[in-house]
Amino acid sequence: MRKLLPLAGMLLLIGLFISACKKDYYVDGGLADPHYNGTIYDYLVKNPYLFDTVAYVVEKAGLKDMLQNDSVTFFAPTDQSIGDALADLNEYRYRNVEDSVHLPDIPGDIWRKFLMRYILKGKHTANQFARIDPANVYAYPGINYVMAGGYILNIGLVYKDYNGVEAVGARLLLLTDITYDPVTFKNNPYVYVSSSDIQPTNGVIHALNVRHLFSFRGDFLREAEQALQHQ
Repeated sequence: MRKLLPLAGMLLLIGLFISACKKDYYVDGGLADPHYNGTIYDYLVKNPYLFDTVAYVVEKAGLKDMLQNDSVTFFAPTDQSIGDALADLNEYRYRNVEDSVHLPDIPGDIWRKFLMRYILKGKHTANQFARIDPANVYAYPGINYVMAGGYILNIGLVYKDYNGVEAVGARLLLLTDITYDPVTFKNNPYVYVSSSDIQPTNGVIHALNVRHLFSFRGDFLREAEQALQHQ
């Protein structure tokens, strides 16, 4: 059974998403201080409705020190994404008459490889990213970034329309797995940021949509299964 996001956590993220859609500011219309007096890792731990599982796999991956001490931007998947990935893996194992596995069963190096796709060195708030228009990438292409683990993601701001006026509405961060189909942009897996510009002392957190497919293209399942077979 897939892990369901607790109601309180869902309401929290919905509230963050609605506030992020306000034009004045990327997080909450500038009505609240986006700064957090603690590290990125501390923030994950202190927000268990969305990130307790994420904090666990971060530690298992050996990335706790990075998220406590390095200056980085974390595009944070939620517990729901991690839970869905584990559920998909167990569904595959069930079909192949294999025992179910749990988070601790998956090797730390697998978690590390895929979590590194979501970490960008340096502090990057939303307004620092270039405009991206998925319908017109020749005019507004965003920028391709090399993530901490060497994976390439296209990151940009989508300018939404408002009341029929082009590009004056909310600005939403979009991450695209650009190497999946380098020829046709719209074929690439993508995810929108639901809450941007959370600013702990050592970087920035942009929380991803709760239904995001962890690893973007689903290769987590294949590599986790291969690792389990060789244990």
